[in-house]
Amino acid sequence: MPRRARGSRLGIGTALCVCLVLAASCAVVEPPPGGPVDITPPRLTVMSPDSGATGVGEIKTFNLTFSEKMDRVSAATWLHFFPDQRIRQTKWHGATEAEVILEFPLPPDTVIVVEVASGVRDAHKVAATESRRFPIATGGLIPSGSISGVLLMADSAVTRGVVELYDIPPDTLEYFQQPLLRRTVTDLTGTFRFDWLPVPGGPWLMRAFTDPDDNLRPGEKDAQRLIPDTLSLTLEEPEATAGVTTLFAWNTPGRILLNPFASPDTLAPMRAWTLAIAEEDTGWVPAPEDGTRHPISDLDPERISTVTEVVPGNTRLIMFADLDRDSTFSAVPDSLVLSLLPDSLASALTDTITEWFLEPWFMVDGIEVDPGLDTAFTVPVPTLSFTPWTAPPPATAAPDSSQAVPEESP
Repeated sequence: MPRRARGSRLGIGTALCVCLVLAASCAVVEPPPGGPVDITPPRLTVMSPDSGATGVGEIKTFNLTFSEKMDRVSAATWLHFFPDQRIRQTKWHGATEAEVILEFPLPPDTVIVVEVASGVRDAHKVAATESRRFPIATGGLIPSGSISGVLLMADSAVTRGVVELYDIPPDTLEYFQQPLLRRTVTDLTGTFRFDWLPVPGGPWLMRAFTDPDDNLRPGEKDAQRLIPDTLSLTLEEPEATAGVTTLFAWNTPGRILLNPFASPDTLAPMRAWTLAIAEEDTGWVPAPEDGTRHPISDLDPERISTVTEVVPGNTRLIMFADLDRDSTFSAVPDSLVLSLLPDSLASALTDTITEWFLEPWFMVDGIEVDPGLDTAFTVPVPTLSFTPWTAPPPATAAPDSSQAVPEESP
């Protein structure tokens, strides 16, 4: 009996161990059906015509082969040409080769830069890690001119930045209303480089911006600016450098540098502040300003004056004669206004029946201020405005309940 009992206990223990092993094996985490998740970005492996090809003639078909199956969308979403070429059709042969047919043949004797943007995606929607550019020439030569530079922001390299190249615009156009000549991106050191530029060539204008979403376009809140110097290439200097350019966050205040201006004859110091002009601006309604919301800057008509803390964008500049010298834009008695004005202005105001005027002011609209930068501006000859002002009634003090006389009891 004892042996049978011991044997029974061993049997039960063995069965329990088998169950535990089976349970443990069921808990092993395995890859989902279809294999592991695809995180490998696609690569362009072959392009025809090949990078650096010359004498390709006026072709209108490109073939591009990728390292894996692709999202078979129109190449117009990820393939760009400089100068611009219109894509008529994209034919996918299998899932890895795209045949791109242009609307028109390439122009003769032209260097074409082909850009495969980082937005190109594989069949699992994994995007390429970077945009790539390749030159080809319909003529017999690819030029060797180049421009390089560095982008910084807050003392750090801009590693996801874009630089665009434009011709100098005529006076009737803004630079961005012209065709975009070239585009390039920064590397991990913030360095950018344009290659394959004509020699001699230029002058050119460049715009730089941060590109955190890798779409090669500036967003509303992306840091951006024009690179200050225009650049040209010559036979003697086929390579040029734009040096180091600092970008500023979109909301970094700028400054207005006012050139010397004709001072109104008011015998009072001139001061100024700025207001941002909204998209649906209805104009400025004159009212006192104490400098709390909008800092007020001192002006010197005979020297360059600096107006600080200017909100970037379209800006309104308000200048005024500080008659009472309190460094604010305020209402003053008419007697003070008349005493400090020349006779020609004082006599014109004597018919205005009022006890108070806002200090004489002058306004300029439409000054475009870039984030973090100085904007030079020449003030038109100021024509002062005089605005009658009705002073608000003095505040009435609330009765002090602690001093109230208690009512007598009946």
